[in-house]
Amino acid sequence: MSEESNHEEVPTYIVEKNNQYSVECQIQRAQNCHKKGEFCDSYQEAREWVEEECWIFSGEGWICVTCTEYIVMNLAKTRKRKGPDRRDDDLEVGIDTVR
Repeated sequence: MSEESNHEEVPTYIVEKNNQYSVECQIQRAQNCHKKGEFCDSYQEAREWVEEECWIFSGEGWICVTCTEYIVMNLAKTRKRKGPDRRDDDLEVGIDTVR
């Protein structure tokens, strides 16, 4: 078998540097975002590292813990601005709720 047929395609969220692999934070929004995870010997190990560090997979890439906290804090601020009694019906569309 040729070397090319054994080669798996590396996901786009993986950064390669000096034959080491790291996962890049997809959104990089928080001021103290980690930007990249730890560099590992394979991209599979790099992906395992972010899973162990509780990064969130978005379906397209990984979001570091710091950026996840940033997103949650912004959601909380938005809810506070709307007030405690104003329901956000946009969040409930298609969801049967019991009141």
